[in-house]
Amino acid sequence: MNKILIIDDDGRLVKNVQTYLKDFDYRIEFAFNGMEGLQKVKEFKPDLIILDLMMPGLDGLEVLKEIRKDNPVPIIMLTARGEESDIVACLEVGADDYLTKPFSLRELAARVKAQLRRTAPRTGLPSTKENPLVLGDLTIDPLKREVHKKKRKIELTNTEFNLLWILASRPGVVFSRDRLLEEVRNRELELFDRSIDAHISNVRKKIEDSPKNPRYILTAWGTGYKFGEE
Repeated sequence: MNKILIIDDDGRLVKNVQTYLKDFDYRIEFAFNGMEGLQKVKEFKPDLIILDLMMPGLDGLEVLKEIRKDNPVPIIMLTARGEESDIVACLEVGADDYLTKPFSLRELAARVKAQLRRTAPRTGLPSTKENPLVLGDLTIDPLKREVHKKKRKIELTNTEFNLLWILASRPGVVFSRDRLLEEVRNRELELFDRSIDAHISNVRKKIEDSPKNPRYILTAWGTGYKFGEE
């Protein structure tokens, strides 16, 4: 049974989400502020977190930063304003997905399911017979969903791993931002280009010796991204 933690100061929303998601056989816990949420992350060890951006005291962005110091758990952010700057800030810190309030509980459930399906085949991912890829000093294991660099494990979020796997599976092939969005998310989205840019930036910070002069994930100017062929 997957464990989901909801961190939001809106008691009515938490109750509605909890009631709806319980029908999918999830175990649900909740917290009504950031500090309580961080404590629940340690104690409950959730498989997924639904995190509100706008909370009094320790806000969602600060909670996200703290979690991402040592935990790659999938995180779906909830934002009331839906402004691009808020969304990009969340993605740059390491959020996997976001929803703008008010939102459909059915859509939230679909996104939760998609994030939890960590080991299921993704649309558009090339077949590699599930063997690990060894590229330079990187080893990418699709079954364990693990990445190692020089034998050191690198923690990637669900979305970051998917992006890296898509690009690394086909070195030299240029993927547009729209195509990456479709393949990573497995659905049509109205997202903007900078959401992909934020995730790519995070991956580079984790796998590249020099993120500003990348060796692995290269920019195809005016188009998108590709994985280096060398």
